[in-house]
Amino acid sequence: MKTVLYTKDFNEKIDYPVNVILSPQFYWIKKIDIPIKSLYQAKKIAKNMFDLNENEYIFDAFKIKDFFFAYAVKKDLNLKIPKKYIKNIYLAQSELYDYDCINVSENHSIQKIEDILFCFPKKENCPSLSEILPKIKLSKNKINLNTVNIDKSSLILLFLIFITANLSFLIPGILYKKTLKELENKKYSLSAKYNLPPTTFQIEAIYSELKETDKKQKTIKKDLEFFSKAPLKKEDKFIKLAFDSKNYSVVIKTKHSFDDFFKKRFNIISSSLKDEKYTAKLGHE
Repeated sequence: MKTVLYTKDFNEKIDYPVNVILSPQFYWIKKIDIPIKSLYQAKKIAKNMFDLNENEYIFDAFKIKDFFFAYAVKKDLNLKIPKKYIKNIYLAQSELYDYDCINVSENHSIQKIEDILFCFPKKENCPSLSEILPKIKLSKNKINLNTVNIDKSSLILLFLIFITANLSFLIPGILYKKTLKELENKKYSLSAKYNLPPTTFQIEAIYSELKETDKKQKTIKKDLEFFSKAPLKKEDKFIKLAFDSKNYSVVIKTKHSFDDFFKKRFNIISSSLKDEKYTAKLGHE
């Protein structure tokens, strides 16, 4: 059976059964950095990793090598493939994880940054999807779009992790004062059950690290959305877009400067326009 990668550029007419891999443009993904031991625990906390409407999204988790990942997928994807021809749906995160970079369409590449796959403008020196797809052995991480996870008990685990920080900030509307005493009584039993550190100091350290990772992933998503809106003319083309965990390196085939556009979001560390190539190094202040 044929496997297709579904991107925002997908325009292939499908009238036969296929397995569909969703590009990172169609889901939210987060690496679970809190200390859990099993996929069952990861699935229990998945929906609490995202600030998304649970009536609109499906939440779940899977394991890749030694890491757990939580994901959220919209229930109504509106794919341009008739449902009767879709046998299974997978995420690029699980199926393409072994590759650092793949050119997946005329305009986009999928690249791995800190174990998370993102969509970037096309990068010239990456292998093409047509080379890789025939070699892929699909995993067991299928998405059931007809299933909704409504398990409320998973909140307890995240409450324990976040209780020493600003609970009212993280979970607005909950009257945490009434539950604080009850959660404190359960603290030590839950710590043992989920292999959490016993001290407040350690829990706060985990919370800080998790919050920083979440902030960084959101920033990268917004950066990529900004790059996709670059005012390219017909003859312009991204030659390079790379990220070194701190700054972006950009090369665009063009006859004009993009400084005015990029300075709307980034601090332009350096830039030049030479031999019909605009080159820039961009960072956040």
